[in-house]
Amino acid sequence: MIDELAPRFARRATWQLSTVAQRSHRLLAAAFAERGRRGYDARVLAALDEFGDLHQAAVGRHTGLDPSDVTQTVRDLEAAGDVVRRASDEDRRRMVIAITAAGRATLGELDAAIDEAEAALLSPLSVVQRERLAEMLDTLADASDGR
Repeated sequence: MIDELAPRFARRATWQLSTVAQRSHRLLAAAFAERGRRGYDARVLAALDEFGDLHQAAVGRHTGLDPSDVTQTVRDLEAAGDVVRRASDEDRRRMVIAITAAGRATLGELDAAIDEAEAALLSPLSVVQRERLAEMLDTLADASDGR
C-alpha cells in the first residue's frame, strides 16, 4: 500500500511512525479485548505491581492517565477482584489502591497479550533489527520527555 502513496509524505519518518503506532494500537487493543480487558487495566496493574500500594493521584502519575480514567479503571478492576481500596493510614480521607493476587494473575495475562501484539508487530524484523529499533525508540522517547 505504501507504494500507492505519494512519496513526499509516505517516506517521511513522521508518517511512518504514525502508521506503525496505529497498527500497534490495533494489535494491542485486539489482544486485550480477547481477554475482556483494556490497555488502561494493564497500565494500572503494572503501576501497582511496580510501585506498590498507591493513592489514586499517584496511580495517575505512574500511568499517564487522566484522573477520570483512573477512577473508572480502578472501579472496573475492583469489581473484577484485581485491586482493593482502603483508607490511607496517613490520611483517612484518601484511598489507597493495592493489587491483589488475582490482579497479579491478570497482569500476567495482560503481559502475554502485550508479548503477542509485539511479536506480531515486529515479525518482519530480525532479532538484531528489533534490538536496534528498541535502542532508537528509547532515544526518541527520552528526547520526548521534555516534550
